[in-house]
Amino acid sequence: MQVIEVAGKSYFYHERISFRPVEASDLDRIRELRNDESTWIQLTDPRAIGPADQAAWFQSLGQKSGKFYFVAFDEEYPFIGLVRMDEHDPINRSIRVGADVVPELRGKGHGSAIYEALKKYCFDFLNCHRIWLLVLDTNSVAKRLYEKVGFASEGTLKEAVFRNGCYIDYCVMSILEGEYRKS
Repeated sequence: MQVIEVAGKSYFYHERISFRPVEASDLDRIRELRNDESTWIQLTDPRAIGPADQAAWFQSLGQKSGKFYFVAFDEEYPFIGLVRMDEHDPINRSIRVGADVVPELRGKGHGSAIYEALKKYCFDFLNCHRIWLLVLDTNSVAKRLYEKVGFASEGTLKEAVFRNGCYIDYCVMSILEGEYRKS
């Protein structure tokens, strides 16, 4: 991973994927992605986001300690999805990660590229010891992706999310720095 400057802006680049800070011009795409049923159905909060809520979220980004949001892109696609890192604990060197890829680009290797870049960034630049995420037990596609890039199940938040009239378990998955360095 390297940091590159283009037109006075910093971007993180690793292999084929780049991350850049969220800009106002991204808000319509982010809202469309977030409000797509195939995205929100997998998240904790199923409520649709309107322009006013999103504007408030965007204005608060610089004030949120320990929360990082980036747009993932590559040479072919200027907006692959939204990458988030939060629950950053610098004392215990832990961070939670997540990413949402636009529906038409899913299943094309972008998720794997994003998580490989996230691991490199978190372990080599943020000095993390542990990277973790949450995934609905019913989301077998995402669970396979996370396992493929080195995350392992470490526990379950039982019946933590309500969807379609029933409660679903949230699976906690993580990768430790030592596991990352061995791969």
